[in-house]
Amino acid sequence: MRNLQVIEIKGQRVLTTRQLATAYETEVKVIQNNFQRNKDRYTAGKHYIYMDRDELREVKATYPQFDGELIRTSRANFWTEKGALLHAKSLNTDKAWEVYDYLVDFYFRAKEKPTPEKTALVPVADTTEPSKAHPQTVLTKGGFDIAPAFRELISLLPVEALDEMEKCFRNEKSMAIKLVATSILAEKMKRQLV
Repeated sequence: MRNLQVIEIKGQRVLTTRQLATAYETEVKVIQNNFQRNKDRYTAGKHYIYMDRDELREVKATYPQFDGELIRTSRANFWTEKGALLHAKSLNTDKAWEVYDYLVDFYFRAKEKPTPEKTALVPVADTTEPSKAHPQTVLTKGGFDIAPAFRELISLLPVEALDEMEKCFRNEKSMAIKLVATSILAEKMKRQLV
């Protein structure tokens, strides 16, 4: 699931039926049956993008990695984020909901940039007593050294999140941001060596 091939149609990320079935750990036929049983709940353009022979030919040319999956079909549905949600709801398994949450965070919205309204400042305790600080932080002359806590945090994040963070920080001029990007890169390299 972590190596989902990205496919964009009409300006939005979508999943093929096979990708959705594989991610939800079910069969393609189950996804197709869910759609047929609940067809009145799905809206073309909102929950899925329907493509027939001519449009599909263009998709096959643009995304040759999906040609094998789409080779014997003259029409196909490509599932949007909202369509994936409806399938998770129909399946109603813990795995489906877990995967849907992952898809939202790291597939459908991976290329979004945070807007100022979405960013929040994390309050920092105004204390000079090291005992009240995070156990891994160190009191320095200018405040707390949060580097150990940050390294611990990034060690818990999935690689896809680290990739997106690194992309965001890569071109910044600030020395602090460059250090953050370096820490992220170091964590990714450490994982590749293991």
